[in-house]
Amino acid sequence: MDEVQLRNFMMISRCASITEAADRLGIAQPSLSQQLLRLEDEFGTKLFRRTSRGVAATDAGRMLQEHAATILQAMNRAREEVQGAERVPQGQVAIGLPGTASLILGVQLLIASRAALPLVNIHVREAMSGTIRRWLEEGRIELGVLYDAEGLHHLASKVIARETLLLVGPAGAFGKADEFGIAIEPVEQGVLRGQDFILPSVSHGLRKLIERRLHMENLSLAVTTEIDSLAHTKTLVAAGFGYTLLSHAAIRAELTSGELSAALIAGIDLSRSVSFVRNPAQRLTRASIEVEDLATQLLREMVADGRWLATLVSDN
Repeated sequence: MDEVQLRNFMMISRCASITEAADRLGIAQPSLSQQLLRLEDEFGTKLFRRTSRGVAATDAGRMLQEHAATILQAMNRAREEVQGAERVPQGQVAIGLPGTASLILGVQLLIASRAALPLVNIHVREAMSGTIRRWLEEGRIELGVLYDAEGLHHLASKVIARETLLLVGPAGAFGKADEFGIAIEPVEQGVLRGQDFILPSVSHGLRKLIERRLHMENLSLAVTTEIDSLAHTKTLVAAGFGYTLLSHAAIRAELTSGELSAALIAGIDLSRSVSFVRNPAQRLTRASIEVEDLATQLLREMVADGRWLATLVSDN
């Protein structure tokens, strides 16, 4: 087993088709099929099963995806760091940020990079998590921030922190608040019943997380408005059209100004991981490594001084 075999295996996984993977890799389909057979012989098990549309990873294949992503990222990083140890990082780095992450990190990263990485041109691209995941898979960005990304076996993720979603309502909805604008007393689960909720559409990662966690508690929400806009959601909640669930980072400014109020919900785990994510099949650059390290440093500083209410995760 070598690096080329692992990269080609990951391309098959991403395309779910040997033919399409061969086209993208620029090699003959029979040659790629033979590579896969040799890899399966080495492991002594099938890594893919045939489907009507192509191939799908077996349980063993999904396990290899996770290990291959880690191995390829480590090899990329080792190569880049050794080759570029004496060079000043330079070039362009595209990073994809979901709306909430962009609020706390986007501008801060651009400002900090002026002094720390003067020869690196950072392109911040804000989008929904699904779009950022697709950009990573297509190689259109080098780095992305995603929530609950641990299950994406074909991508390499590094968890930075965990943050908790809050029940968000109009000003004064939850009583006296602490220095962060969060109600001192958590609300009971029963408060969720009978309220109108404003949430993203069902395809949105935040909506999926909320429904998955509430289902575990045999709870459901009356979603009267679906809208995939953070700004519009906050405007509607502030105007009294319903409640929503968001992280503190998404509403920090509105809590400070008194436009919104927020509270924890007792007895429900609404936490989510925040990770930096890469495509292990993509070449790692010194510039992107430095951007990730700078972004990590900034986020840790924000947690330390209270600008971001999250729990840091030890380096993994």
